[in-house]
Amino acid sequence: MSRLVVTGYASLDFAVGLDGQAVGDKTTLIAARDPEAWPRAGGCPTYISGAAVRAGQQATPVMWVGKGAEGEGFVARLDAQGIGTEGIGVVDSLRSPTALLVYQSDGSCMCLYDPALGRAETLNQAQMDLIASATHLCVAVGPHHLMDEIVALCPADARLYWAVKNDPDAFPPELRAKLAARADVIFHSASERSLIGKTAAVLVETRGSDRVVVTAAGQAKELLVLPIDIADTTGAGDSFAGGYIAAEMSGADPVEAAGAGIKAAAALLADRKGRRLS
Repeated sequence: MSRLVVTGYASLDFAVGLDGQAVGDKTTLIAARDPEAWPRAGGCPTYISGAAVRAGQQATPVMWVGKGAEGEGFVARLDAQGIGTEGIGVVDSLRSPTALLVYQSDGSCMCLYDPALGRAETLNQAQMDLIASATHLCVAVGPHHLMDEIVALCPADARLYWAVKNDPDAFPPELRAKLAARADVIFHSASERSLIGKTAAVLVETRGSDRVVVTAAGQAKELLVLPIDIADTTGAGDSFAGGYIAAEMSGADPVEAAGAGIKAAAALLADRKGRRLS
């Protein structure tokens, strides 16, 4: 049976929309937040796996949390979404990775991130077994000291996806070259294309709320995105990737898969918009 495994950072996200701009030594009112997701489970693997699960596929993230209540809450939130939790590693820390996502009235977003775990993440046996048995593996931004091992564990016949992030700590040049050579599909933004270099992979370029460009075998195809008027778009690109991968797992070609990814991202944002102010 096909199974998607997604590796990368976890994050407990607290997202708010402000009634104005945050300024030091001054109170700024929060205009919108989602009381049903306070916090919500975030991190690239969460959104990618979640979209794949909602499309009917088996998906398990490989991530790390602390041993305290924050980590337990994160795992419970994944479980509630039907996302596999057997790939969650626990680090000896009462804190878990946390992000404050502050959307300001001018459209900008401040992200305040607490990595929490002090690079103490290791791959336990269950995580290694998951990666080594995956039929589809997606590598997202995660602990740099584990990246080479993760790629080495990927089965030769597995389909490998790389979700690019402009993070030189997680993706140094040597690793980027290795992923570009091995990946079957690469998700990236327009500004991240230069990080990939030469590759034979299918390139899936997301251009925000405008369009998606799929380049396969030298041929490019553009698809328009379904626009959703909402400020809090965190996770949309990763949900696109999860929807894309799920469609490929069902036999879709790259263009069909991109269409499924667009629908997955739109569904995430529409649901979020329905539960809180934009």
